[in-house]
Parts: sequence; C-alpha cells; structure tokens
Amino acid sequence: MRLMSSAKTERLVNLTMALLGTKRYMTKSEIFRRVSGYSGSGETKERMFERDKDDLRTLGIEIEVASHDPLFEDEVGYRIRPELFQLREKFDSEELGLVSLALGLIADSEFVDTTYSLNRRINSLAVSPLTPEEFRLSEINVVENGLSELLEALSERKTVTFSYQKEGASKSENRRVNSLGLSAWRGSWYLVGEDLDRDDVRVFKLSRISSRIETSSSSNSYVIPADFSIKDYLVMLKPGEYSVKVRVRRALALNLRNMPGSITQLDDDWDLLHIDFKDQEQALREILWLGPDAVVEEPAELRSAVVARLEKLVRNHG
Repeated sequence: MRLMSSAKTERLVNLTMALLGTKRYMTKSEIFRRVSGYSGSGETKERMFERDKDDLRTLGIEIEVASHDPLFEDEVGYRIRPELFQLREKFDSEELGLVSLALGLIADSEFVDTTYSLNRRINSLAVSPLTPEEFRLSEINVVENGLSELLEALSERKTVTFSYQKEGASKSENRRVNSLGLSAWRGSWYLVGEDLDRDDVRVFKLSRISSRIETSSSSNSYVIPADFSIKDYLVMLKPGEYSVKVRVRRALALNLRNMPGSITQLDDDWDLLHIDFKDQEQALREILWLGPDAVVEEPAELRSAVVARLEKLVRNHG
C-alpha cells in the first residue's frame, strides 16, 4: 500500500511547485483556479487545501501566510520561499554516504522502488559515497509492519483499530485510536494517539501490534490539537537538563527551532537559541550537523567539544 493516492501525491507536487514559483502570496481562490487537482464544491476544495497544507508542513516544507498589503484586510495568501526549500547543489562523499545508509535501511520495505531510483542517481554522480565510521549501523529496522497504514490514516485523520499486546500481558486487546503522531527511537516506531475506549492519550509500540491496521471512519473524523507535541508523551524524547545557548543563522536549523526553548533575534543574520538537550552528546550531534551555521555560546565545555571534533575532522580528512 502506498502512503497516499497518486492523485493526491500529484496535487501536493503541483501545489508545492505553484507556491515555490510565485513571487507574491497566492490566495486560495488563485490556488483552486491554477493548481490542478482541486475539484468539487467550495467546501470540498477548502478541506482538501487544509489537509494538503498540513501534509506539506509535516514533510518539513514551510508555508508562509500573509496578505498582499498588511495595511488592508486583503484575503490572505500563501507561498514557499525557495531559499528555505531547496537543497544544496553539491554534497560531499560523507554526506552522500549518510544518504545511502538511510536508503539501505529501508531497501527491503515497500519503499523499494523509490530507494532503487535514488540509489541509481547517487551512483551516477562523480563523488563516491563514504559512510563515516561512527555512523555504521547494522540490524536496525526503521520500517515496521503497519507503519505505512498508520501514516496514511494519520494524514487523512482516520480512526484506526488494531489488536495490541502490552508488555507482560498474556493476550492482546482491541484498540480504537485517533492517531496524533508517530516517531522512531533506536530502531523502533511509536504511535501516540487518543484511545477512544479509554478516553486517554496512550503510547503504542508498533512491534506490539498483533493485527492488521484497519480504518473505522471517514476522512477528517477528528482534529489534532494545535498544541500537541509528541515529545510531551514519549519519555525518551523529552528534553533533559543540559542547557545550551547556541547562535544560529536566521531561517536555518529548523530541527533546533522545533525543540522546546526560547529564540531571541540578535540581528538580521543570527538568532540566539536557548535549548535543553538530554545530554552533551545529543547537543554535540545536533549542532555539528549545522557546520558554520551554528556557534555555541554556552556552556564552555560544549564549545570546546565542538572545536575538538571539528579539529579531528580536519586532521582525518584534510
């Protein structure tokens, strides 16, 4: 089963390209008129557009919302800033190695066609992928049974039913759940959702689901609360007590900006983020990914650790 229908996928691509290509904010009426795939009554197109916006944002695509003239109450419009969307034109051998590693982990899944196509493109490049030694992984399962069905139900806001065997229990129990979020941690996937029969938000480990995932409602049967954060329910993802102040370039480091903490604008180029990580190793790993776009201000030992890791990289690779 694919994550979404080909018609919806095509509509999302069309919408993304339209919002990327516009030099001004596109109103919804313009989008419905110019973007292929929106049909039906006005209410139907409104619902389709709201779902599409949520799906794109879930994929990490930032959509700006504003009016043409802030001095007047014009209809709001939408656009995607190219500088926040596009990837770098070139990748070095280690970066390509990490991409190849990620593709290899899902090569034996339902995404095999996509991974095969991407690997062919990587292999056609002049740069040979090289996986850094510290990232060599084995026997990690990042795709579990039921994952694609749950992703699709979450995208379409459909209630799901399944049998679930809790740790230590002798038999499975039927669950009826409104999915709120999915997250992976150390090779396992977790579903956070509202258990309708228990009237509470629960966490489910996908490997403990002992039946097929079935949908038991129509699309948009529930709404995810605006203040929902999966990190509030997964203990392993909750921030720790390792407090860091790091300076990052404006409009970059979305992964850090999405973490609990505060953001202070320093000037037109830099923001100061105050974030609590679980430990120094997590902070080091996240900040090193940003290269010259992040500068540790505090604590001093983390700053020294970043410098030491970068110096080692230079010694090993020149």
